[in-house]
Amino acid sequence: MEKGEIKKLMEKYAAGHSTLEEEELLIKNSTDNESIETQWFKYVKGKKQNPKTGFNDKIWEAIKKKEKKRLTRKLIIGGMSIAASLLFLLFYLRPAPIPETKSLAEKEALLKEALAMFENNTIKTNNKKVLYEDEIIIIYSTSE
Repeated sequence: MEKGEIKKLMEKYAAGHSTLEEEELLIKNSTDNESIETQWFKYVKGKKQNPKTGFNDKIWEAIKKKEKKRLTRKLIIGGMSIAASLLFLLFYLRPAPIPETKSLAEKEALLKEALAMFENNTIKTNNKKVLYEDEIIIIYSTSE
């Protein structure tokens, strides 16, 4: 390789615009023992390690495990969301309880029991004037 080409590649490398192939060429063809870059390339050559056999397989297994965990989490979260939605629907759509109604005889018995609690359940109508009267209520006034 010519020195002009190597110089251009070195400038490209220093600017951070070189490709991997160009960097390999620089590492292989570095002969100038004085430059810092050449010393760096020698250091890189000495420290370069090849990956162990089966390294790619281990990486793919780890990726698959993570993907499986992610899918499992998605399923769990989806199931919990569906269960929560169903609970909300059941809560809001449940039928209203039927109010307890009493027969007329039971109501009369309760009224008689309530009136029996008073000592004087007879109403004296002398000196009393009716102010208002309807089916349920009678309002009296007295002159006392």
